[in-house]
Amino acid sequence: MMRLQKIVLTAGLIAALSAPALVRPAMGQVKLERKFQEGSTKTQEQVTRVEQKLTIAGMETETESDSRVTVKVTVGKRDDSGNIRVQEKIENMMITTKIQGTEYVFDSANPDKVSGSALEVMRPLHKAMSGRTTTTIYDKENKISQIEFDQDALSGLSDEIRKLVKDETDPEKLKKAANEELERIPAESIKKGDAWEKTSKRSLGAGQMLTATTRYTYEGEIEQNGKKLDKITSKVLSVDFTFEDSPMPFTLKSTDLKPTESKGELLFDRKLGQTISATSSVRIVGDITFVINNMELPSKLDLKMELSSQPKE
Repeated sequence: MMRLQKIVLTAGLIAALSAPALVRPAMGQVKLERKFQEGSTKTQEQVTRVEQKLTIAGMETETESDSRVTVKVTVGKRDDSGNIRVQEKIENMMITTKIQGTEYVFDSANPDKVSGSALEVMRPLHKAMSGRTTTTIYDKENKISQIEFDQDALSGLSDEIRKLVKDETDPEKLKKAANEELERIPAESIKKGDAWEKTSKRSLGAGQMLTATTRYTYEGEIEQNGKKLDKITSKVLSVDFTFEDSPMPFTLKSTDLKPTESKGELLFDRKLGQTISATSSVRIVGDITFVINNMELPSKLDLKMELSSQPKE
């Protein structure tokens, strides 16, 4: 029961809820073409906040989690085959999680400072992730052909933790998810007011799967800080949560979850061919029925999530 109460739906869920959408055929006025500035370097800051209330068989557990990750992105040069390598290196990582009156803190500047929380089992994983460099290889059509990272950085993890994060450390699954994310920028020309939807299925780790339907709308061109940018807004229409080949010591019988609040914004610089910033927030509420030792446990979920990715000066 205690392990069941410590379920924490994290940033992987946000990424899934922000999943890209498939453009419907439409006559357009602009084309948001992705480009790479060869030899360039930039720093991006990703901030995530999660507030969760999970009530299982009448017992309520509240969880709050904040993370702030700074990533240095370095773009290489295209080779003779048209491939280009983009390296992402985590420079700083700060994670704070509060659950059942205890607080877990991970700071990459002081990674070995323990907090006494039951979540200390995650420290080796966070240490490994904070030092990881990921290289994404794009082909001549700017689609991801390969993702590479140092697997040795994960060699010290326990078997239990490895099972929980197996999807997040599988290069092929990472590539599939990353290519889906690229599709949030339509390949076709679009005009102001055009909207599109896609139902996408994403892994959240430990066999947890989220199916989300998201609607995106092109709002046209705006001006911000002297630059002309293209604005896309988004709204999550529906979600479903399932288990597939999960190592969890329980199963999932049924869910009835709804996004009661949702909004998102993406700003694209057509001149640079890059997404400048992206923000999203969603609240999901509803019922979940878990099964453990052949006993059904009716549960209620109230989950709020916010995510932002902004350039860091």
